[in-house]
Amino acid sequence: MANRDTALSREQHAFLQALMAKGAMPEKSAKKLYAEIASMDPAEANKTFSRFWNPIASALGYLDLDIRVIKYQEDGELYMGVVNKTGGEAAKLATRLTPEQIALFRVVLDEIMRDDRTVERGVDVITALNATQVAPTQGETQGDGGLSQAQTQSVAKMSKMEKEATLKQLCKDGWLAQTDDEAGFLKLGVRAFLELKEFLLEQAPERARAKWERML
Repeated sequence: MANRDTALSREQHAFLQALMAKGAMPEKSAKKLYAEIASMDPAEANKTFSRFWNPIASALGYLDLDIRVIKYQEDGELYMGVVNKTGGEAAKLATRLTPEQIALFRVVLDEIMRDDRTVERGVDVITALNATQVAPTQGETQGDGGLSQAQTQSVAKMSKMEKEATLKQLCKDGWLAQTDDEAGFLKLGVRAFLELKEFLLEQAPERARAKWERML
């Protein structure tokens, strides 16, 4: 039976459902949503927003979930989302993607995290697709949960169309982001920073890590 102290109001339940459906939401949009759900003046909602969502985060703790707020490096805006506090990066992707698609994401992630230049600029789609043809990720050689040989082989067997479709889905879901210029470089998305914060800080090159520690 739920503890009386953790019971959420109807408004808090509605807010949580909307936040989970979005995956990640700009804090400005979340505050606007709160004002609409609570039929509250926006200025008042802005003042009481933290008091509104903190109990939701506390209640989620019983499910090993949390609400996390991060500052996204690409636009400097604050974003919030419900995150899984347990499991590795694969477990946090597993609700939507197949094991082969998760493995592809890890290959692309390693390519982006190769050095500070690729973190800042991103990688082009062709480079990302070519990277899926090579064997182990950085993690496999370091023993930190990289791809197994079987996973690497399964990624290599995916068709170009399947890989491109997966990259589009990862961008749509916020795990990756694609620049608007003609090059269309792939970079880390908002949801990657929300869900994979600890992993990214551990694996990031030096300059990126110093920057992210201030932002996340």
